[in-house]
Amino acid sequence: MAVISNHDAKTGIQRVVRALALALLDEAVGTWDIRFVSARRKRRYFEILWPFPDAARPVGPEMSARPGDAFVGLDYSLDAVRRHRRQLGRFRRDGGALWFLVHDLLPLDRPEWFSRNTVIRYGAWLGVLAGLADGFFCNSHQTEIELRDALGRVHGLERGFRTQILPMGHAILEAPDVPHGGPVAPRFDTTVPFALMVGTLEPRKGHADALAAFEYLWARGAPDRLVLVGRLGWQVDALRDLIVNHPEYGARLLWFDDVTDAELFAIYDACTGVVIASLGEGFGLPLIEALGHGKPVLARDLPVFRMHEGRGVHFFPADASPQVLADAARTWLDAVQANEIPVVAPTQDWRVSARILLAALSAKNLR
Repeated sequence: MAVISNHDAKTGIQRVVRALALALLDEAVGTWDIRFVSARRKRRYFEILWPFPDAARPVGPEMSARPGDAFVGLDYSLDAVRRHRRQLGRFRRDGGALWFLVHDLLPLDRPEWFSRNTVIRYGAWLGVLAGLADGFFCNSHQTEIELRDALGRVHGLERGFRTQILPMGHAILEAPDVPHGGPVAPRFDTTVPFALMVGTLEPRKGHADALAAFEYLWARGAPDRLVLVGRLGWQVDALRDLIVNHPEYGARLLWFDDVTDAELFAIYDACTGVVIASLGEGFGLPLIEALGHGKPVLARDLPVFRMHEGRGVHFFPADASPQVLADAARTWLDAVQANEIPVVAPTQDWRVSARILLAALSAKNLR
């Protein structure tokens, strides 16, 4: 929990980390003693209070292992794992097992989508894992395939580790210290229909493509609104300027970069449907979150999304031009408004995810 305990940026990955961690607390009762740990630049892994107030404060000694213990890295602690690899190595030598959740391989496979620093740090992180990990949890079959390929191709590692696909839940879970004062209303008028995009503004998320498509619709007089929810990422200064200086900004184009989980829940509930224009994903959490709220989805035709085919997801071509995407969006929006897209809500929840994780850790061949 080295990242989320110090700064919860409310990204998709951190929603996964938080939901899994909270589910583990419930599902491990009577079987595992769950303790959350974090690390800092000059301080090795130590027990923390998360998910309660003052979450990053140390409450115990440095992490150590007894035979049968397991360390599960849920978040992308790119720096902590590298800096404290000796401590992790000692944990393993003392009889503990090391498992890590891999969310995607995109910085390795598509480095042009990320900053050079992120690509370097990710490569170093994966290299440490290749030398230490007993097992990997993967958020999809695609991530599992890509991970095994990368470990073999880049690190010459073909065996000596286990992988376990960890299905993702769809509910947005908040830490118990978050104040609950009843339902949170979105800060904009939700009585006017709107399509929603959820995700950090970064090149691979396809915001520019979606905006260009909606510009075609607006030029034809369409009243449909596009609402963007996500923090500003990297390499998107031009996109940010395009959004905030757009003639429709504040009218048919809205962007919110500081939405809480409770507000995001309400926005999902209020939207007409969800657009996912990502060029690449390890899983695509907003898609299953949308289906969990009973909302139809228009998604780029990526292999990882095809598992949801027939459940309320319509696809547009992966290489669609803005005009082709605009036509697909118009057809989809009309079908949504006519209530012609039945949505099959996912049955997977985070408790099941936690049970699968714990079962993998409890297996006899843990090491």
